[in-house]
Amino acid sequence: MKRVGLVASVVLVIAGCTGTPAFQSPQADPQNSDRQILLTVPQDGAVIELTGPPSRRYLRRAGYGANADVERTLNQLAREHGLKRVQGWPIRSLGVYCEVFEVASSDLVDGALQRLSADPRVDLAQRMNIFETLASRYDDPYGEMQSAVRDLGVEKAHSLATGRGVTVAVIDSAVDDTHPELAGRVQLTRDLVETPKAPRRGELHGTAVAGIIASLVDNSEGIIGVAPDVDIAALRACWPVAGGAAHCSSFTLAQALQVAIEIEPEIINLSLAGPFDPLLSRLLDEAIGRGTVIVAAHPEVSNQDVVFPASHPRVIVAHSPAGPANASSPYTLAAPAKEILTTAPDSGYAFVSGNSLAAAHVSGVIALVMERDPSIDVDSVANLLASTTGTTINACRALERLIDTEVCDREIARF
Repeated sequence: MKRVGLVASVVLVIAGCTGTPAFQSPQADPQNSDRQILLTVPQDGAVIELTGPPSRRYLRRAGYGANADVERTLNQLAREHGLKRVQGWPIRSLGVYCEVFEVASSDLVDGALQRLSADPRVDLAQRMNIFETLASRYDDPYGEMQSAVRDLGVEKAHSLATGRGVTVAVIDSAVDDTHPELAGRVQLTRDLVETPKAPRRGELHGTAVAGIIASLVDNSEGIIGVAPDVDIAALRACWPVAGGAAHCSSFTLAQALQVAIEIEPEIINLSLAGPFDPLLSRLLDEAIGRGTVIVAAHPEVSNQDVVFPASHPRVIVAHSPAGPANASSPYTLAAPAKEILTTAPDSGYAFVSGNSLAAAHVSGVIALVMERDPSIDVDSVANLLASTTGTTINACRALERLIDTEVCDREIARF
């Protein structure tokens, strides 16, 4: 078994909007996020069906991006408020066009936001926000990993459900869909980050999260996924930076959520945390309104400025059994988060700890439940898992209660 011995913590940051004609940069520079403003203006009507940052060739096409009226409005706003246009992108589900502006200095952001928010042409104006994934470095013996499978009752739960027919959208860094544990499980990939491009073998955090949810069983490889027959939609909204961290932006996350809204997965996994973000909040409302269950990781630090999306109403929040559970969401669930053996890029494995892994475990268990009851809503699934929770949620007990059977105390053959 190939193994990665050292795992760096992974950080995601929220930053910009894509695609307007002939601007200086094809993508907002995350280094300038403290000077960036995310703004939306109303835009109705169809646009060319492209997802993610378009190339400059597409930017010059009539019909893509901002329509003529919106284009004039954006230019007027830039001129009147002393702003630089950077990127833009139509958000079809909200009926708006999203644009990234930059001001000359971070000291000018508050004043610009105040003026823009009072401008009747503007639908929404906000800061560019920073988000972090919640995984930290850890290395420990293989046997420690197996406690997560036992705590969740995964092996016996697989006699009742394996996640077949359920799709989980993993909005994260790139997933290594060539990993033998994920062979055939990643049914859709989208790279919403123009630069840097995703490496062919994926990136650490997204691969780790996907491996917990969907790793195959009985394939002569190292680990057991919580929902081994689930389908993964790997939506890359984050990219690596120095020191083992990764960044993502308000814009890239918004694009990923828009793609998820369009493909209508049963579950969206968001193993990240940051400040409240108005645009992302609206997109979460849209996804939830369409019946998708959102699972987010609880922040591991007591900082009230970085509790989103765990603070969003009706989002299921996952946390370590030993950690705090002070999210404003009424749905907070404990799941394994310490010394978790999972997949790593280039067919590797790594031991990782953090609430990102708790969220992945919760998403996997919900996938098992939704295989047996595809119509179950977020309130019912959260209450079901909470009612069968000891130290952590328990997949087998939840399925027993859902379908009125008894299997959890029986002896079953091991994988």
